[in-house]
Amino acid sequence: MLRSLLPVFASSLAVFLMLLLVGTSAIAQTCPPSGEAEGRCIELTADGTNEVSEVQISPGQPTTFSFDSDVRADEMTLENRERYKVAPGQRLITLEPSEKMRGEKPSTLTVCFADGAVPPCMTFRLVVHPAIGERRVEIVRHSRPVESVQADLKKSYEENARLRAEIQRLLAERDSPGGLTGPLASGMMGETGIPCSTVRVVHRPGNALTAQDVTTCRARGRIAVRFDLKNEGTAPWTAQGAKLVGPKGEELEGSVWPQKPVLPGELLTLYIEARTEDVQTAGPFVLKLWEADGPRTVTLGNVTFPALKKGPGL
Repeated sequence: MLRSLLPVFASSLAVFLMLLLVGTSAIAQTCPPSGEAEGRCIELTADGTNEVSEVQISPGQPTTFSFDSDVRADEMTLENRERYKVAPGQRLITLEPSEKMRGEKPSTLTVCFADGAVPPCMTFRLVVHPAIGERRVEIVRHSRPVESVQADLKKSYEENARLRAEIQRLLAERDSPGGLTGPLASGMMGETGIPCSTVRVVHRPGNALTAQDVTTCRARGRIAVRFDLKNEGTAPWTAQGAKLVGPKGEELEGSVWPQKPVLPGELLTLYIEARTEDVQTAGPFVLKLWEADGPRTVTLGNVTFPALKKGPGL
C-alpha cells in the first residue's frame, strides 16, 4: 500500500514545489527594512524614469551597484570615465574613482536595463566625498511592460484632447455677448424663441431620487432638460455628471447646474445641457445622472426633444 502511494506523493510534491517557486518569483521584490540591507537600497518605480538618485563615492574606494535585473553594462554612460576604474557585469557594476576625482564636481552615471521594460534606464549623481564612500548600492526595480505604459499614455492624450476642446468651447462662449444678445447673435434663438416641450419620462427601478415637471428644450447645437429632483431618501445627493444615450446608442455628455446637494425630503431644480449638431434627433433618449461620491444613480427614460426645422444657419 505504501509503495503504491509513493509515486502519487512524489508527483504531488513536485507540483507543490513548482507552485511554490512560481509563487515566490511572482512576489514583487522590495527593499529590506532599514538596517537589514548590506549598504543602501533604492527602489525604482515605473513612474520614476526621470528620477536621479544621489550616491556618495570617495577616491580609492570601490562602490558596487547591484541590480535585480540584467543591465546593458557595456552601453552605460559615465562622465569622466577615464578617472574611474570600472568593472561592468550583467547585474553588478563596480566603480572606483581615482585621486583625480578629489574635489571634482559630481559626475553622472546612466545604466539601461536589458529587458526593454519601463523604466528603461536609471541615472545616478555621483557625489565625491574626500573620505567616505558608499560600498554597495542595491537597486530594486518595479518594471512595467511598454504596452501598459502606452495604454496609459493613450488615455492621457485622449483626456487632454477632450479638455483642450472644452477650453476652446468655453473661450468661444466667453467672447460672445451676454444677456439676450448672446443667444440672438449665435443663432441659438430666433424670432419664435427656443422651442420647449413637457415630457412624461419613465423612471427606472432603483432610482435614488424622483424627477418631476420635466421640460426639454432645443436650440441650434444645444439641447437641455429642466426638472425638479426630489430626494425621498435619508442622505443628501449631489449630481456629479450626466449623459444622454440616444436611440442608436450615441452618447452626449451633459453639464449639470447647479451642482448643489439635494437634501432629504427636499426638491432641487436641475438643468442638464448637452451639445449636439443633429437638429433632427428627437429621441427618445435615456438620461443618466450619478452622484459625486457613491453608487446612487438616477435614470430617466423616454426623454424626447422638439426638433428644429432646417433653415439658414442650422
